[in-house]
Amino acid sequence: MDFQCDTLKVSGKDALATYQSLKATADIIPVILGDDDDLASMVEAADYITESFSQLLQQAENIDAADWFDKRQAQDAEYYDLTTGEWQDDLSSADNLSVHLDILTGEPKPEVNIALVPVPKSWMIPAFLKIGGWNECPTAAEHAAIFKYWDERYGITVAGITADVIELEVQRPPTTREQALQLAEQQFIYCPDIVYQGTQTIAALASTLLNGRVWFFWWD
Repeated sequence: MDFQCDTLKVSGKDALATYQSLKATADIIPVILGDDDDLASMVEAADYITESFSQLLQQAENIDAADWFDKRQAQDAEYYDLTTGEWQDDLSSADNLSVHLDILTGEPKPEVNIALVPVPKSWMIPAFLKIGGWNECPTAAEHAAIFKYWDERYGITVAGITADVIELEVQRPPTTREQALQLAEQQFIYCPDIVYQGTQTIAALASTLLNGRVWFFWWD
């Protein structure tokens, strides 16, 4: 199958400018999808999801995100260890998208794809594109439910998706340490790799979320 929406192919160096320009279009939501290899992997993974977009949305509506965090943590409290660690004042908040960049060189990829997703709310995008449901990556319905929950609190936009990465833009990021730590616990439960293979502690993650305008998630 192919994603049931139009896509544009642009150079990596033009991806952010094109994405920002497309955001002004009222009837679609643009999402940077990475390069052709990423797109092929995403389409292949989506083939295994048999539910329709409307069915996935209904599933998402039936998920209480706050309860989902609690239940997932309780299922393996040792793995989802909420020991906070020490706050890191020397870590800066994330403010720039990276989905269009080569992970090894940091340079723009030669080409990336941008999907034009015909949904009214950005949190619906994982259900439309049928993203997730492998290894520790939440299902498409779980992504949608969690993004709706975060959107109501922080004003999030799904900006980038590759085969194993999701990036969100954030309008109202946490402004206090308490808020950032609470959010960091949720993000750790949602995506443990950003701590275990990234910041190492929940407090370090929280320090990057404080006033941060971009959230990065990666599943191994």
